[in-house]
Amino acid sequence: MIKIFFDSRQSVSENDSFSPSAQKPAQVAESWRNLGLPVEFLPFSPSTPKQIKLVHKAAYVDGVLAGTHVNGFGNNSAEVAAVLPWVCGSMAAAALYAFKNKVNTFSPTSGAHHAGYERGGGFCTFNFLMLAAVLAHKAGAQKVGIVDCDMHYGDGTANIINRLKINFVRHYSFAQEDFHSTDIGQEFIDRFSSVLKEFSDCDLILYNAGADPHVDDPLGGMLTTDHMRSRDFLLFLCMKKMGIPVATSLAGGYQRDEHGGIGPVLELHNNTLRECYRVLTEY
Repeated sequence: MIKIFFDSRQSVSENDSFSPSAQKPAQVAESWRNLGLPVEFLPFSPSTPKQIKLVHKAAYVDGVLAGTHVNGFGNNSAEVAAVLPWVCGSMAAAALYAFKNKVNTFSPTSGAHHAGYERGGGFCTFNFLMLAAVLAHKAGAQKVGIVDCDMHYGDGTANIINRLKINFVRHYSFAQEDFHSTDIGQEFIDRFSSVLKEFSDCDLILYNAGADPHVDDPLGGMLTTDHMRSRDFLLFLCMKKMGIPVATSLAGGYQRDEHGGIGPVLELHNNTLRECYRVLTEY
């Protein structure tokens, strides 16, 4: 049974933005329910402002939550502000459960890795990846790996690591890859296992499974659907072999279908869950 940490309060009804991430959790959760896989949705508590301030400047956190400071979408939406503690709480709960129970978990969350210590941007407001890493470390994880497979560099994650001088997080960002062949997708898949082996000393992996590297994504354009399934498969397989639990979040994805919906993005996120289940049951 794959554990998923979702609460309807972590998703907004609407948000005026190019990115669908604020509305996406509810849509992803519903899509996952319909896959027919053995999943269990678990309750959790929202992160407190005090917890969020473990990785962000206090004035920034207070300003965003009060609506006096713009969020990562560049607006002052009260609805977005209200869901942010639940978004952070979802990933924090998934990470802590994965670490304590040595199982893989999922959090249908997006919008973390561009959020730095005292600012948001790029559709990211609070860096729930770093919050989850810090809370897992406090719970006993000596080293936490962040495998960030969003199309874009996790500059906010790097900023928090450097600003707070955090030495227990190993951070990989797909955007830092330097490709040399014409078949970028296959080149990435060929080297990804070697990348993952560098996390062998970690007690927990936070996997930011971005959908935006897909060839059809307006902000992506590198990996086919098969490449992305291989990416997910390799991560879950390598971590299973090394005995490291994985807490997965979803990161970016901006494709739209002919009706303006995010069906193509949901299918890529479905594949991530499918590959996790396949590894758990077949390997």
